[in-house]
Amino acid sequence: MKDNTSLLSKVIWYDIDKDGCINKPLNYEAAVYIYMKKISFNSEACYYVGSTAQLASRISSHKCYVINWNKYKNRGSSIFYKSVLKHGWINFKFGVLEYIDLSTNTDTKQNKKIILDREQYYLDNINPSLNICKTAGSPLGVKRDIMFSINLSRSRRGKSKKLDTRVNIINKKPKIVTDESRLKISLRCKGVSVKVFDKSNNLINEFPTLTSAAKYFGVHTKTISMIYKTGKSYDNYIYKFNIKENKVWVYDSNHKLIKTLDSLKKTSEWFNIPSSTLFNYIRSGKLYKNKFYFYNANSKTNPYLDNDC
Repeated sequence: MKDNTSLLSKVIWYDIDKDGCINKPLNYEAAVYIYMKKISFNSEACYYVGSTAQLASRISSHKCYVINWNKYKNRGSSIFYKSVLKHGWINFKFGVLEYIDLSTNTDTKQNKKIILDREQYYLDNINPSLNICKTAGSPLGVKRDIMFSINLSRSRRGKSKKLDTRVNIINKKPKIVTDESRLKISLRCKGVSVKVFDKSNNLINEFPTLTSAAKYFGVHTKTISMIYKTGKSYDNYIYKFNIKENKVWVYDSNHKLIKTLDSLKKTSEWFNIPSSTLFNYIRSGKLYKNKFYFYNANSKTNPYLDNDC
């Protein structure tokens, strides 16, 4: 056991409630942090050390992984999460070992190295028993069961690994994403807007997409998506989601409704119209080939909605 007394004596410990919320407001800044399992009779304190570029986001992720442990068994330290599941968050304390100032450096790779180097320092000197990996940023030391190896083998079966040679790298053309490609991607996804409220049900902010909400709170889009799917919030806010209307109403030249389709993609396939062309006619409200008008929630004018049909 390392002599970690001097390092741990400087830590300010905060209590954690049963839901994993820490009684300290956390900022979205780089830090090396630590969890301590409270000392019980005839037992020593156990520790888990981690590092992150966004502290508040990482703590939310820990809560998410515990709640959805069956789905995230291969994420992070299984010893730490299993200990939380067994004893509960309320039997743990949280502290920050060191905040890391990255404001003067814009190199992402260099920032990551700085953070991992600081984490490694504390891993070496504290030797936390709840960390499986003793090397920061590396899976070395993690023992996988036989099913992990079998599933990994199946997923890679029949695939050949392509090695980039110097010639390939030089001659490799940059990937260009056209407006039509972006449109096709958007057609596969239902738009979801987000409203965020505090506990008193006061509106904090409204966002047109999950991505914009995630960017505002400094978390990964998957975190907001998980709240949308499970209905469980991992912070002190209330999230309300609204699926945007994707239906397309088709009218003849006399503005008589002749068909309603569920999405832009289905409309494009039904009338054999390129998706980019369809999108332009929906936005402009112009008559297509002197036969059809196309409208949806994004149209400048929509007689279907205007007439409350």
